[in-house]
Amino acid sequence: MRRYYSILSIFWGFMAVLCATIPPTIAQDTPPVPKAVVAPPKAEKTVGFPQDAGPHDATSSIEWWYFNSFFTTENGRKMSVVGSFFRLGLPGQKKGHYLIYSLTDRERNRSQAYSVMDKQTFQLLKSVAQVQISQDPNDLRAFALLGILQKGTLPKPHKLLKEDARVLTDGAFSLAMDNNAVAQMSEDGREWQATLNGDDWTLELNFKQSIRPPMLVGGKGMTGIKRPNEMYYLSLTRMEVTGSLTDDNVISNIKGVGWLDRQWGSPEFVQKYGWDWLGIQMEDGSEMILYRIRDINTGNILKVEGTILTKDGETIIDTPSSFRKTETWTDPKTKITFPASFDVVLPKSGYTLSISPIFNDQTIPVLGIGDAIWEGVVTVAGKDKSGNEVAGQGYMELVGYRKPIPKSKASAQLPQKKNPK
Repeated sequence: MRRYYSILSIFWGFMAVLCATIPPTIAQDTPPVPKAVVAPPKAEKTVGFPQDAGPHDATSSIEWWYFNSFFTTENGRKMSVVGSFFRLGLPGQKKGHYLIYSLTDRERNRSQAYSVMDKQTFQLLKSVAQVQISQDPNDLRAFALLGILQKGTLPKPHKLLKEDARVLTDGAFSLAMDNNAVAQMSEDGREWQATLNGDDWTLELNFKQSIRPPMLVGGKGMTGIKRPNEMYYLSLTRMEVTGSLTDDNVISNIKGVGWLDRQWGSPEFVQKYGWDWLGIQMEDGSEMILYRIRDINTGNILKVEGTILTKDGETIIDTPSSFRKTETWTDPKTKITFPASFDVVLPKSGYTLSISPIFNDQTIPVLGIGDAIWEGVVTVAGKDKSGNEVAGQGYMELVGYRKPIPKSKASAQLPQKKNPK
């Protein structure tokens, strides 16, 4: 359960138009949910590859293929990349697609970020703006956005494709948005390819994880939040990466380590929620996913969890006793203030960690609930349960930090938990 927050307002606005069941926000314990997505799965399913490599159109309203990689070019440049291809829409209906990605030069502390949308998602976004205005006539952001959309364009720097995404599901899965693509390359779902293009660069990536087991978040590949429907979550957390980077017409072979997330389901209406997520590769051979869900109005923590895949392939489900921000940073473009670092204590697995970005300016523009999310490279330092020093690297995602427009005081729908220190 992670990065759907950056586009949920697109999707759920569309749901509101279709179902006409979401009234203006009022104070209540359990706000109505569109009937089309209330029903949970009939039975708990087994999550894994290859069965979950491709789309889940019959049962899911949103899903994505997320990847990142730390790599080095043949001439020694240390780079990293993150990309996420989203597929969204009502089960049985035509799907829209949205892509966000960034390329980071870890030596020059420079990141280039992109936001790309196909025509179907553009129509969903127009529906969102119209619904938001009908629910809140004082929302000047929605009015400004709708004015741009009615001209057939997107606000800069977002890019609108001339055509819908191209999706193949006959055999191995692939999804292409113009000249950006992600594709399954093996029957077992453990080999993938991705292509991303920037203003003056092209990146070709080959991912492979043949031996190490997948990480099933929460132990079963499910978030455990079933209102109205479960979100399934499967990761390949230490993939061998090869490929090439073409930069200013110079082609360099690359080699590194990568990560792939697959998530799908029909989540709830979550305009009140924010998200802090960490995907970390430790030098001791373990990987971990740490996340917490926040009420963006009160700051209360609604859920916090860690999944650790040890070097030996054992899964440990841990509840951080502390998940504390230690610094903040304000994006000069959007004026959003994000946490800049965290201290995390994992009592069961025994880690005490400090997580910090390699540099602060790593936001990605999004068309959704926040203008931008913080999605960037972090370093990790701390100690293990034996007191030995440990280190690692990873990606951190921070969503829901734009101050919301004041509305009626509505309580969060998830049961609230005591804030970790």
